[in-house]
Amino acid sequence: MRKASAERAQTGRWELVGLLWVAFFLNQADRQVYNVVLPLIGADLSLSSAELGLVASAFSLIYGLLVPVAGIVGDRLDRGRVVALSLVVFSLGTSLTGFASSFILLMLFRGIATGAGEAFYAPAATSLIAEEHEETRGRALALHQTANYTGIVLGSLLSGWIGQTYGWRVAFLMYGAAGLLWSVVLARRLRRHRSSPRASPMVTAPKPSLGEALRLVLTTPALLGQLLAFGGLVFVIVGFLTWSPTLLFERFGLSLAEAGFSAVFYHHALAYVGVVAAGWFTDRAIRTYPRARLLVMAFGLAASGPCIWWAAGSETLTQMLIGFALFGLFRGAYDAGIFAAIFDLVEDRLRASVTGLVLASGFVIGAASPTIMGLMKADHGLEGGLRLLAVTSVVAGAILAISTAMPPITNTTRR
Repeated sequence: MRKASAERAQTGRWELVGLLWVAFFLNQADRQVYNVVLPLIGADLSLSSAELGLVASAFSLIYGLLVPVAGIVGDRLDRGRVVALSLVVFSLGTSLTGFASSFILLMLFRGIATGAGEAFYAPAATSLIAEEHEETRGRALALHQTANYTGIVLGSLLSGWIGQTYGWRVAFLMYGAAGLLWSVVLARRLRRHRSSPRASPMVTAPKPSLGEALRLVLTTPALLGQLLAFGGLVFVIVGFLTWSPTLLFERFGLSLAEAGFSAVFYHHALAYVGVVAAGWFTDRAIRTYPRARLLVMAFGLAASGPCIWWAAGSETLTQMLIGFALFGLFRGAYDAGIFAAIFDLVEDRLRASVTGLVLASGFVIGAASPTIMGLMKADHGLEGGLRLLAVTSVVAGAILAISTAMPPITNTTRR
């Protein structure tokens, strides 16, 4: 009887990962639609590269400003409901983007509404997974992270084809409708996954606050290093995903669908390998070496830089795609520990709040990347922008490695 009960509980834990995987897939596919159909939007609405980059920057900035609030909400309210509501809001923003007829409306629907909705997903979703997975935490979060890659790849492929065939507006409407439909399924199924420790009236622990979470981050070198390194990663990823399809479209004359697919497929195919391998390895290594996740993450960031630099100077399409793919392999090694490394150091009642602060750093810093690359495009080309991303990745890896090498932490609570 106990064995059957344990098996049902284990199945339920992995069902949770599956439900959230689909939600995260839609989250990331939705995010990539804009990047792929960007040339079509610019031509239709007569927008400059700087204006198009500004919309992408606004999305990241709004996300970064709201995600600390999302972290507190995720620690105080039912995390399943927060995730479902996030899916509803960003799907509505995506649908409305399909009706944008000016720069202002594009900024409002895409930059603000969609960015605000997506901000509330990750802190609650990843904390919910960590709450139900302890020994398998790295693997569960790594599996959830593969939805990021799948969403970006399929989002790019389908968005490019739909954009060329039916127009860029239809791509936004399609993903918005899919998100709204899945929010209904998600809300119903997540009712069984309640955060019982925080929902119980017997719990007397003080309510989490943003100040408490911030003090923890600032007094814990390993967390502070993650906050700064994640900022570097997002600066690199947002710039790469925003402009790499346009680079392939303009330099090698690929169709919009081919450029959108090629820019992300090879990169994320090897990222799958990196994230799964690193998640499996670090779940085991951390038992004997507590800083294993952080070291793997630092290596992944630092090793990504030379791959991006080489891709930027490539004279053939094959060389550039190999560079993108190798960048993906090492990026995956970093991604496997993004949330698990935080949760190794932070107690459950503060996990969403601390995650929110780390994500805020990433997206506030990363918000500038698309605009900077758009401004650099006229004088230095997108190749110059890619080289900036390469340097940023190496610096971020060095910061994380230095923070990891600092003395043992004594003021954090594990699990």
